[in-house]
Amino acid sequence: MYERLKQLIDDLDSMDIQPFIGYGNPDAKILIIGKECAFTEGSEDWIKFYQPNFKQWKDSFNGHGFGYKHGKLPYDFDNSNFHPIYPFYQQENTTSKYRNGTSRTYYYYQRLIDKIRGDEAHKYIDFFQDCFITELNDKCRPNNNNLEGWQHRETENNIRERFDWMSKTKFFNQFRIVILACGPYARKIEENGELENALFGNGRVYRCHQLSFWDKSLDGKIAEMQTILK
Repeated sequence: MYERLKQLIDDLDSMDIQPFIGYGNPDAKILIIGKECAFTEGSEDWIKFYQPNFKQWKDSFNGHGFGYKHGKLPYDFDNSNFHPIYPFYQQENTTSKYRNGTSRTYYYYQRLIDKIRGDEAHKYIDFFQDCFITELNDKCRPNNNNLEGWQHRETENNIRERFDWMSKTKFFNQFRIVILACGPYARKIEENGELENALFGNGRVYRCHQLSFWDKSLDGKIAEMQTILK
């Protein structure tokens, strides 16, 4: 189980890097790539959920296992109360903070997966069961508006480095559907067919803006996605 992910971890270990890998089902058929995580670097959420992501996945193969049981916050990886395979258990399918809601991006990831499934909206966020999600920029930014020049260059360098190690591994090119929900961050992929093939192999690639709101262009692609997944 999850041999694709185990190989990825081994490959990254051989490169001596520990990047953010992602969340969700490593054996899923759908990959969603966002722009960047919205946690503030150094914040409590960053320390709990983002910075140790590589170690959490690696520890799954070193005795922790892939079991998951829900506990009250704070999550505790050692006691199986947190796991990146299903990281935010029982978040409600709403953006309301008063109802244990989720982020706007995850809300629309859920809508996308529900449409592909042909399901009605679920009470809880559960799209992690049917897809794997990651980010194109390893640098967390709660807001990427009004960035200075050096910050744009940092983003470009981060994405370039991520392309490099992604293309040297075989994890990301085994998904049947790849959804680039990262707007202009994916421009280099769109301009370079060889890069797209190196990253995603024979996966069918779809592009849209970052899903902090719904991209109506996706509505016309759902039927094709369903056909691919049959």
